[in-house]
Amino acid sequence: MAVLRFALLVALVGLCYAGGKRRYDGYKVLRVIPNDIMELQSLRSLRETFPGELDFWSEPKQPGHPVDVMVGPGDLSVVRNILEDKGLTFSTMIEDVQRNDDEAQIEPIEQGISSKFRYDIFHDYNEIEQWIDDMAAEFSSIMSVDKLGHQSYKGHDIKLLKIGKPGSNKPIFWWQSGTHPREWLSSATTIKIVYKLASDYQKGDPEVIKLLDSVDIYIMPIFNPDGYIQTRNTDRLWRKNMRPSDRQSWCTGADLNRNFDEHWSESGTSVNPCSEIYHGDSAGSEIEIQALTAYLSTLTNMKVYIDMHAYSQYWMIPYGYTEAPPPNYNEQLKLADKAMAALKGVSGKHFETGSIANVIYRASGSSIDWVYNNLGTQYCFAPELRDKGVYGFLAPSSEINPSANEVYAAIKVIGNEIIP
Repeated sequence: MAVLRFALLVALVGLCYAGGKRRYDGYKVLRVIPNDIMELQSLRSLRETFPGELDFWSEPKQPGHPVDVMVGPGDLSVVRNILEDKGLTFSTMIEDVQRNDDEAQIEPIEQGISSKFRYDIFHDYNEIEQWIDDMAAEFSSIMSVDKLGHQSYKGHDIKLLKIGKPGSNKPIFWWQSGTHPREWLSSATTIKIVYKLASDYQKGDPEVIKLLDSVDIYIMPIFNPDGYIQTRNTDRLWRKNMRPSDRQSWCTGADLNRNFDEHWSESGTSVNPCSEIYHGDSAGSEIEIQALTAYLSTLTNMKVYIDMHAYSQYWMIPYGYTEAPPPNYNEQLKLADKAMAALKGVSGKHFETGSIANVIYRASGSSIDWVYNNLGTQYCFAPELRDKGVYGFLAPSSEINPSANEVYAAIKVIGNEIIP
């Protein structure tokens, strides 16, 4: 029976990838709100019942909080029956995932310097890589390009921009996005804010001049280039990197935000290489993690670390592996709340603050936990950008500018906090 089920799964995957790109016709995103611990546990058991076949867009964390799960047409009736049998109520957030993706309207762009680069659409990896070089050339007085010491598994550079007026021993503000490549809005928001910082500096904005004269900001728009290319060319909803697991030859990729050597494999991860939250074959097994941790370890004055994600509207701090607070929890929470007040002042959007384990769920092996515990960085944040599930991972390009505008306000608050 298990062999037959696997054979059917392989056949279905083959059909989904017809034409070289996976399609999600007929896939739906269901929202379930568990009312108590028993219902919450039923949802968690559902994930284990369908490993690698159900995609939890938001995690079962605590009663009263919505859980979004994408279900394929082949599993829809079974999943609905299970939910009904267990007394779980649900609604449909996205009626057809493929239709929503099509409506996002990925457009071609004109190549050229940053002044011709469109900030209101999503770009592919090569366009973003070229944009990084073009920005450094156009704003050479405050920008330069660097890259991690190792390429990705498939041999792509992992580039970053250093932004700030040249100086010595300035505090460092590190900021990355694209860890989970299907979260396109995180990278697009980052890219637009880089341009806003550079152009506002050039225009003489006193707040931005003070910030960039006093602080060095390191920004990496695409941490997971292999995965990002996969989302553009093959599977829009790819979450992991692209290294095949040593444990199962037919499953590819690890969740990079579960692979850090910090309480690795303890909770909120999966031992199944086919799972979206597979923690990797061992702690720090992925070349991208090795490259990032080696680079970060050379930075002696890093005061802020941000690993930006989407979606759900959270602005979280350590820890993910335990509900216990970090030593400076109150200090970090105070700054997060201040930044979110500035964000809300721009758009009216509310972002919940608190530790990962208490706001959403336990998740061991995360980036901000590793940075906080190993590098002693004062402020470590894991934001989840807009929205709350209407679009989910399929935010249309019309969301880029509103997201960038609200997050820019938060970034300036956080940057100003570490000015000497």
